[in-house]
Amino acid sequence: NWSEMMEPELYYQTVREVMKRLAPRKLYLGSRLHGHKHIHGGPREAALAAAKYCDVVSINRYRFSPADLRMPEGADKPIIIGEFHFGALDRGMLHPGLRAVGDQHQRAHAYRHYVTQALTHPNIVGTHWFQYREQAVTGRSDGENYQIGFIDIADTPSHELIEASRAIGARLYQIRSGKRR
Repeated sequence: NWSEMMEPELYYQTVREVMKRLAPRKLYLGSRLHGHKHIHGGPREAALAAAKYCDVVSINRYRFSPADLRMPEGADKPIIIGEFHFGALDRGMLHPGLRAVGDQHQRAHAYRHYVTQALTHPNIVGTHWFQYREQAVTGRSDGENYQIGFIDIADTPSHELIEASRAIGARLYQIRSGKRR
């Protein structure tokens, strides 16, 4: 919440100056804005300030597709999606997370669709799944206990999700270059 901290412009400028002084050959990825709030109809100041000072704008994008993701007008920067996931209740945990689907097959389909859309987006340079392992039934420190992992709490893989990831990984350069098949 920017009103409780400092203005976005001052924040991103200060961090960039420190980054360039202490780690001059590193990319400054920003602070992971929440894409559904800042980029689409929310406080534009944060997105504009991030685009002005960050090398890559990082956002969390919990939607079924990143295809409609756009920076505010005048802000043309690479975007990295810091978090996204899909969960289902057909096995495992008691909560499907921030984006629910019906079952594990739909989870795999949603993953393939999301990453394919990201690969065809001109500004998106990467996506990061949240998270590798499902959360404990008792929840983490904030009570979150989502069924969202590539593996469950007993290290049993989500075969459907892993196969979807492998399939996308095998053709990601073809998809990115426009040769979809």
